[in-house]
Amino acid sequence: MSTPHCVELPSELLEDFRQEAAEQFQRSEQLLIELEHSPDDSERLHDLFRQVHTLKGNLGYIGLSTLMPLPQAIEDVLACLRETQLRFDSLLGDILLLSLDHLKELIEQDLGGRAAHLDPSQLSALSQALSTLASTPPARQTEIRRALLQQLDPNTHLPKPTLTNNAQTTELLERYGIQPDADLLFFIELMQASEHRSRYWHGRGMRQLDLALAINQLGDTAEQPAQLAAAICLHDLGMAFLPLEMLHKEASLSNEERQQMQSHPRLAHDLLKRIPHWHTAAEIVLQHQEHADGSGYPKGLHEAEISPGALILNIVDTFDARTHERAHQTLSKRPLLRAILEINGLAGSQFSPHWVEVFNRTLHLQPELAHR
Repeated sequence: MSTPHCVELPSELLEDFRQEAAEQFQRSEQLLIELEHSPDDSERLHDLFRQVHTLKGNLGYIGLSTLMPLPQAIEDVLACLRETQLRFDSLLGDILLLSLDHLKELIEQDLGGRAAHLDPSQLSALSQALSTLASTPPARQTEIRRALLQQLDPNTHLPKPTLTNNAQTTELLERYGIQPDADLLFFIELMQASEHRSRYWHGRGMRQLDLALAINQLGDTAEQPAQLAAAICLHDLGMAFLPLEMLHKEASLSNEERQQMQSHPRLAHDLLKRIPHWHTAAEIVLQHQEHADGSGYPKGLHEAEISPGALILNIVDTFDARTHERAHQTLSKRPLLRAILEINGLAGSQFSPHWVEVFNRTLHLQPELAHR
């Protein structure tokens, strides 16, 4: 029996396919994000494999068999993950997410929608690249994954970091109504000095200051801007006193190393508490790793117990870590849209849903804040 062409199928059947495919794509994206936090979760891997396999079968049934090599190649990668021949990381997660995006576009094009970015030869090349990735030895996985991700998303390349001078930082603060005093200028100097500790930190303080203060401003200035600025300058000061081999470690941290890492908010908190008028900033620093659902540290606070500044800083710190090169995140900048998707996917768990919504509005109104 020949496979029916999609344009010859009843409209009800096509609509069923559209709805089911939309659910499969949405579920697959969510599973990929969850796997970044639980890369060894066999149930999630099995669910993801099943979603892609079903989608592939449905493509054949409605006559889009020319698209089937791409989900088949994704299946090849997922099969290797299930058999522990490969290990999941953020690089691979981004590759699979972007590949699914292309598949989604191709389906829409073949069903009469807007044109996809990939032509047939590019589709074939991507499918072949994924199949090659599945058979690449572990020793070359990072190299191949980085190259493929850069092809899928050229923005993966990082611009050369530049350190911010005091005049630029002062101008930024004044833009948000903050008149830098001697204390705040000292905090800025400490921030910039600590950025020399690791090659992955250069320029992040300025990025975080601008985005966090913009979010706070759009959120009706829920936090005192100067206190928030001080907290941003010093929130990771404790990290600068950790061993470089730990800061630059590409593998997962041991339990002991994780405990050391999680102790870092206490140092800056204790230092700020000694200086008059900065107690609010000290609390923001102490709470910036607390989660809205109570799963954070050091106290396991829930959203209502966490200061607005800490809720904002948690989002900004994570967003910056996802969009800029970090050793413990496989040395890769995340695609911007995927980083935003991840932030939104954690609303209600790690992040405050209210402040995620303000974060989204901020980037919509000032998209340049996401491209630094």
